[in-house]
Amino acid sequence: MSSWFCDTQLKDLPQDTRIMITCDKCRRQREESVRQLVNEARVGAMYLDLIEWAFSCSNFHCNGTVSFGLFTPVTIRMVGPQTLRYA
Repeated sequence: MSSWFCDTQLKDLPQDTRIMITCDKCRRQREESVRQLVNEARVGAMYLDLIEWAFSCSNFHCNGTVSFGLFTPVTIRMVGPQTLRYA
C-alpha cells in the first residue's frame, strides 16, 4: 500500500535525522529522532504523512494535530494523488 502524498517510509530516512514536531493548534514543539520513533514508537514501516496524521500534540489539554519538519537535509520524493483514466 502506498500513500497518495508521500511514498517515503520513516525507516528510509537516515537514523540520525532529527524531526521537529510542531502542534498546529498551540504551536508547542518537541524534537524526536528517527531512531527513537522506529525503536520506541514502532512506526518505522509507516509512511511519513500517515505518521503525521496519527500523532497529536503532547499537551494533554490541547491534543491538536501536528506537522513534521526535518532538521537534516533529506530529499523526500513527493507524489500526487493517482488520477483515474477512463478509456
